[in-house]
Amino acid sequence: MLCWGFVCHPPSGHCVMPLAIPTTKQLVQRLASAMLAQQFVADDGTIVRLDPNAPATLEQVLGAVWALAMREVYAWQRDYCLELLVTTATENGLLPQHAEMWSTPRKAATAAIGNVLVTASSAVTLPIDTALVSDGAIQWLVTTATSIAAGATVSAPVRASATGTSGNLAGGTELTLVTPVAGVTSAIVDPQGIAGGAAIEPVEAWRARIIANIRNPDGGGTVADYQKWAQEAGAAYVNVVPGWLGAGTVGIVVAMNGPVAATDAQVQQIQAYIDSVRPVRGNAYVVAAQIVTRDVTIQLDPDTVDARDQITAQLTVYYPGKGIGGRIYREELDAIISTINGNSNDLLNPTADETLPNNELAVLGTVTWQTAS
Repeated sequence: MLCWGFVCHPPSGHCVMPLAIPTTKQLVQRLASAMLAQQFVADDGTIVRLDPNAPATLEQVLGAVWALAMREVYAWQRDYCLELLVTTATENGLLPQHAEMWSTPRKAATAAIGNVLVTASSAVTLPIDTALVSDGAIQWLVTTATSIAAGATVSAPVRASATGTSGNLAGGTELTLVTPVAGVTSAIVDPQGIAGGAAIEPVEAWRARIIANIRNPDGGGTVADYQKWAQEAGAAYVNVVPGWLGAGTVGIVVAMNGPVAATDAQVQQIQAYIDSVRPVRGNAYVVAAQIVTRDVTIQLDPDTVDARDQITAQLTVYYPGKGIGGRIYREELDAIISTINGNSNDLLNPTADETLPNNELAVLGTVTWQTAS
């Protein structure tokens, strides 16, 4: 198969070599050359030659129309060929088909989950779907019937009634029952908050998971399998640790987008998903990563607001990018600050490389700026 823009070979459609797409002017010139090479014999026996270069002729009109039409054909062929590769396919093109082929469906928008601490002055039971609100924009529904003894405070599991980040709530947020229940005196989001509400998976994140599945097909419980399963269940950062609790066990340390630590509810959700797909004899334990901050001290020369902003932005990305249990290299940090504002910048702290424990994920802490004297 010939794809304009790439040369593709069936049946894989793998594109291995670029092919220039002609411009409209080049197409017109090609047709003009072809016309000039043709001649016809009229009824009276005279030789007729086409002259596409003569102004205001039918040949010129035909050349323009044909070139525009062929340009569309070239463009369609190019776009179609790009769809044949996961790396360039689009969400409205063949990317969903690639995802289906490699068993990597796009993550749908999710509803936030968490727990609410409910206090009652008399014995009550909150049935499933009991609704609570904060400001009235969205509701949180109890997912398990919860009994509360008189004078007790009990944690009730809840889920947002709508998907997306609007369902996320900080710990300590006060809620009220949509329909008052006699005896209930307060409802407060537990300290971990209600979390996990997210929009539909971004296209590039989806594409990255498809490519990862192509490179790491299911292996019956390999490290790559557990990483994939945890990500499918919503984790953004995953560290798989064999021998977590001894031989035959594996720890799956997870953190969520942000990055933020996974709540107990999110850990339970990921655990339940992994339990549904892991090998029967696999003993897997999902735990939340600890988010730790790392401070840096930098001497800038010259010291400008723009340089500070650029360095801060890059360091903010660098630390989580090392992953849970990753190794932080001083040389990499030094390279980041050296590319901004010239080579006169100095990294004063940290002074050495660091390997994080296998349950920690680093984020940028405080940046201390020093001006060269």
